[in-house]
Amino acid sequence: MSTGHAFSRSKGHPFHFVLLAVGFLAMALLGAGCAGSRPDLTASLDQFDRYADEVRRMEPEAGAQDVLGAGTERRNIAAREAESGDGKVAQMEMNMALADAEVALAMSQMEQAQRRADHCLRELEQTRRGWEEAFYVLEQTESVVSRVAPLSRQRPELPEPLPLPESRFEADMAVTPPDVLVQAWDEWKGAAEAGNVSLVDLEGEFDRRIAAARVDKASTEERGYHLHIAGRLLQEAECRVRTDVAHQSCVQATTLAARLAESRDAALKATLELERGLQDDLRAELDKTRMEARSRQDDLYDALGQLEGKYAKISQDARGTILSLADILFDFGKATLKRDVEFALVRVATILNQFSEMSVGIEGHTDNIGSEAYNQELSERRAEAVYDFLVEQGVDAARMTHRGFGFSRPVADNATDEGRQRNRRVDLVIQDRSN
Repeated sequence: MSTGHAFSRSKGHPFHFVLLAVGFLAMALLGAGCAGSRPDLTASLDQFDRYADEVRRMEPEAGAQDVLGAGTERRNIAAREAESGDGKVAQMEMNMALADAEVALAMSQMEQAQRRADHCLRELEQTRRGWEEAFYVLEQTESVVSRVAPLSRQRPELPEPLPLPESRFEADMAVTPPDVLVQAWDEWKGAAEAGNVSLVDLEGEFDRRIAAARVDKASTEERGYHLHIAGRLLQEAECRVRTDVAHQSCVQATTLAARLAESRDAALKATLELERGLQDDLRAELDKTRMEARSRQDDLYDALGQLEGKYAKISQDARGTILSLADILFDFGKATLKRDVEFALVRVATILNQFSEMSVGIEGHTDNIGSEAYNQELSERRAEAVYDFLVEQGVDAARMTHRGFGFSRPVADNATDEGRQRNRRVDLVIQDRSN
């Protein structure tokens, strides 16, 4: 019997019509099941929204905002696909969206920790300068009274930072080969172990996603899906390590600042004790020494004042005169002096040669964009470039030193463009060491 004949007979029999309707419904349900039943994503959507609210509350920087934005797009796609009944696509998009949100949250937490660490380093820098000033005044007093206070002159320094692997925040995880992700994971796992950071809750899922991406029969979409989530797990691991490093940096900076403050106070106390018993002639000599040093520093300050502005900033404290050379001396990420600003350094050299009794400490500094190792090396090369140029201009190398400090000595907030520009500098600390 043909299908058309059966259908025509069913018109006059309601029971047959019901059976036919049920059959069509079953076929429709079966077809929907093959495409993927409509999932209930309510809980996942709510979870994503909670993550998003938490991220926005922390006022994230551009990186976390971009990751959250990508996750938001996937969340909306998942919601639309769930409505249309494509359950497989909806679930995959939702899982990737949640992975994005979790990384955005981890990045925001990392950024907060790094901002706190930057604040701790700025406070340490202020304390360090106070320490240097106190010991400079003490040594000035000691030279006059011919007595040396029994204090340690060694300045405590921050420990070397934990070396970290290359960042993976810029990578497109969905097209990154599994072997590359595994190698990066092993590197960050090693850094985590060195810093006692646990990745146990991430490692098993990372291994499962990598294994799924390596299955031969996996489609391009499925492979990209698993690699995307594996990549986000890798990035979350990186965030955890960097967050811990930032926490440790803040603790170390705060501890060191306390030690420097204690040592500074001891130097101030020793200076007062040395001055307390001074006879009138020695007190007059000390006052004369300080006045002469101040007068000479004022002369230097006035001479360098002509450079104030585009290329340099001049300041003074008890240590001496500080000439901060702007970062425009160099191209971005480079340590080669620009030809059009070398003339400014020629003038600096001419002035320094007029104050030959003064020592010159050349200090390279950077902002906190990029790795610790990269910035440390860049700051060293920039300080050395200025040193070499001044030597070429006739400044005695014996009176100069050069050193890089990376981003360990910020003078402004690295969270702003203006602050980062102020931190990218080469300082010449010019001190009178003739006494």
